[in-house]
Order: sequence, then structure tokens, then C-alpha cells
Amino acid sequence: MTGYDFDKTIYDGDCFIDFYLFSVFHRPYILLMIPLQLILLIFTFFNKKLIKQFFACYLVIIFKKNDLIYKFWDKNLKKIKRWYIKQKTENDIIISASPTFLIKEACKRLGIKNYIATDMNLKNGNIKGKNCYGKEKLLRFKSLFPSITLDAFYSDSKSDFVLKDVSKKIYLVKKDRIIEILKK
Repeated sequence: MTGYDFDKTIYDGDCFIDFYLFSVFHRPYILLMIPLQLILLIFTFFNKKLIKQFFACYLVIIFKKNDLIYKFWDKNLKKIKRWYIKQKTENDIIISASPTFLIKEACKRLGIKNYIATDMNLKNGNIKGKNCYGKEKLLRFKSLFPSITLDAFYSDSKSDFVLKDVSKKIYLVKKDRIIEILKK
């Protein structure tokens, strides 16, 4: 089994931000939420979970959310990097801080059955549990796959290098450049 971060690793960009921009284009009335989003963001004190939740408050007023997600991936699945498409297998696991509702549909279309992501409520943007970031990725992987060691883990972020504890190899991905990181 090989593990991959999603955003900026196998997906060229950040799918959560891209989905927001896509939503604004297709449901422009969500721009009315910007003042509320800004006010809420001011009071988060750089807590990643709260920032993500408050940013996602626009989900409350979107209608036909699932249709929007399908249309988003119809347009944006092409942003999956070619190097990944060439090496992907159905036994891969995606471990991402992006919301499950986005990662789940992408994985379904890519034929990947294993994924771990931030459990965000599609109705209101609330996050159940912790944001799937950094050490939380390792904890969630260990709880779901306690006896599995990954052949490799690929990420664009050093915060994901905590997965070295359950990986034989770690790779840093910068655009389409892949660099093996020596484990200590």
C-alpha cells in the first residue's frame, strides 16, 4: 500500500479552495457570506480547524450541493498529476486535510477505495473530530490500519513527514518533481 497526500501532491492545487471558487462561479449568491466569513476568521486565532470551519460556513446556503460536487470533479479531475496517474493502484490510500465530501468523490472516480480526510459536515461546514492535518494523519492511519506499513508516502508538506513512522520511504513532491527523503 502506498500513501499520498492530495492537495499540491497528486492534485495540482488545493481542492477545497478550488471548490469554493467553483461554487462562487456557479452559486454567486454565496459572496454574500464574505463579511460573515471575515468576521469569524478574525476570531479564530490561527486555529486551523476553526479557520476551515468558518471559511466553510458558505455551505449552509448552497442548494444542490452533491450536484455541485459532481460538476466540480467533472471539470477538475484533470488536475490530477500525470505522474500519479501512471503509478496509481487501487490499493493506494489518500490521506488529506481536505473535506471527505470532496476526497471521497475524487477517489471514487480514480478507483481508489482507501482514503482518510477531514470529516466536514456538507450541510454546515462543521468539522467532527480533528482536522486531518500533521500528526492527526498519522493517528488516523494507525487507528484504521494498525498493522500496515506503507511502502511509501508522498507529500508536498513537511508536516506530513510524521507518516515516516509507518512508511518505508518518504517522498517530497514539488510540482512534478519527486525527491526521496532519507528517514532518520
